[in-house]
Amino acid sequence: MTYRDLDTRLLRELQMDARRSNRQLADTLGVAASTVGARLRDLEDRGVICGYRAVLDYGRLGLGLIAVTRIKARGEALPKIVKALSEHPSLTHVYEITGEFDVMVIGRFANETDMNREIKSMLGLPGIEGTNTSVVLDAPKESLDVELRAE
Repeated sequence: MTYRDLDTRLLRELQMDARRSNRQLADTLGVAASTVGARLRDLEDRGVICGYRAVLDYGRLGLGLIAVTRIKARGEALPKIVKALSEHPSLTHVYEITGEFDVMVIGRFANETDMNREIKSMLGLPGIEGTNTSVVLDAPKESLDVELRAE
């Protein structure tokens, strides 16, 4: 098995449960715990692993309303708009996109009133020419993980 194959298998295991110890991961992967530790350090040093965090159920935290907003911006204002939106606490994703709109953001809110207030505050940013917002009705799949495949 190559390091690349081992790294892919290790990353898949971490995607499922990043709380396991190096020993537990080693047992699952059939390698030494020291090998797992070395591979993790390498993946962290190269920036492949950017951190470890809890996956939260935002619905249970009272933030069940998800909105996707597309934003038209004046070209010269785009960097400042993206920076301001990136610092917005209710937004989980900020993307610069191609097509009719320039930016797409995804946010989580407690209710329509909160969502409306936040969207109106976004509209107040200089350089925003218009928005289009959709409320998510259902999220059959919601994950930041992509299934990794060994080569």
